[in-house]
Amino acid sequence: MHQAVPKTDAPTDVLDRFAGATPELARLRALRPELIELEQRAYEVLFPVRTGSGSATGSGPATGSGSATGPGPATGLGLATGSGSATGPGPATGLGLATGSGPATSARTVPGTVTDTGVSVAERAAAALAVAVEHRRAPAVGHYRALLDTATGETATADRIIARAPLDGDTATAATAAKATAATTTATGAATPGRIAAAVAHARLLTHTPARGGLDALRAAGFTDPQIVTVSQTVAFVNHQMQLVAGLALLATGDSGTGTDPGAPSTTVAGGPRYTTDVLTWRPAIRPLAPGELGEEHRAALAGKARVDTPYFRTLGHDLGILAVRTAIDLAAFTAEGGLPRAERELAATAVSLYNGCVYCASVHARLTARLHGDPAPVRRFLAYGSTAVLGRRWKLITRLATGLAPVPATAAEADVEALRELGLTELALVDLVHCAAFFGWANRLMLSLGSVEGEDQEHEGRQATE
Repeated sequence: MHQAVPKTDAPTDVLDRFAGATPELARLRALRPELIELEQRAYEVLFPVRTGSGSATGSGPATGSGSATGPGPATGLGLATGSGSATGPGPATGLGLATGSGPATSARTVPGTVTDTGVSVAERAAAALAVAVEHRRAPAVGHYRALLDTATGETATADRIIARAPLDGDTATAATAAKATAATTTATGAATPGRIAAAVAHARLLTHTPARGGLDALRAAGFTDPQIVTVSQTVAFVNHQMQLVAGLALLATGDSGTGTDPGAPSTTVAGGPRYTTDVLTWRPAIRPLAPGELGEEHRAALAGKARVDTPYFRTLGHDLGILAVRTAIDLAAFTAEGGLPRAERELAATAVSLYNGCVYCASVHARLTARLHGDPAPVRRFLAYGSTAVLGRRWKLITRLATGLAPVPATAAEADVEALRELGLTELALVDLVHCAAFFGWANRLMLSLGSVEGEDQEHEGRQATE
């Protein structure tokens, strides 16, 4: 099911709230105005809510400020969890979404559909809250807690996620949660405590150890293949949000807001023989859409034949709404004119992929780095030796900042930024570096959770380098 998403104005978007909406943050974000709109739209697609009073249609709950804990969503939040669709809790006709304070862009650059795979708002919010807790981002914890409390009609589930307590071990709490989430049930899977617990467990696994991501718990809880894609997209996107906020806050204030010791040694990555510039094969763990199942909307969302021909992107095609906006963010972050040279954007992607253990992503983006730079030797040294490789000061500092945004929570420090400024990197180049590094907090987690790598020379990721 797809439906148009009308837009309304809101005083601040979620990234502003999470990072602390300061004039300097606004100035830095405005250097890439398209990404302001796209990041907010990605949030809206995954968390379909509206501002104003009442629900979008019918029986969706109307609440005031959502929750007394934390800053929460905008006053008057209503969740679209009612009966607008016969197949689940997705957005109903007439859903209004806040698009944040970024400048308007065209419909071509801001996808306007939300897809309903049957993953409830409660399940999405629970997974997002678990991610925010692990990143120690208090405003995000308050925000996603408010979404979860509103969706379930109770506070015990959020309390347990924040305390990292078992979710389905208390019979009374489980019964209360099951009753409260009845409004978000679907024909293919209810937002039961068991499903919420599985979504939260998946969120913690992908957040801390993405290379060990598996799907067995989600399948056991009744999640279908399209729903697994939606849950993984949700978890990966919120990790991206947290890392992007940490990087932008660091540029704006000198403090990432993660509570880590700014005097601690920089985070490092280890290379090794498993990392290569060879072309590898990614094997999906769930069935990708067949080429014949792709409609014009899918082809537009994939933005090119190379993606259409790639099983990875056809796997992501199970949730068209977030796929479309994710593709737009990818292109906007990596191909926008000016700022950080493209080879160094790909270098940042490679560094984060090494940290997260994504052999496939490291292969793709190391190749792109080498091709754009024109000399494969330093790239191969980086894959072999990681942070100890001889790269030259500029590349060494770029990989240090990118790598420092990858841990949970981020460890990048003001000294990492100041060293790059002393080398002459502009504010626009630094904003590009943060966006590209944070995007791979998203990309790596999808690649690692939805499939695995084989060492056959066959396929490559769809996004090509632009000369």
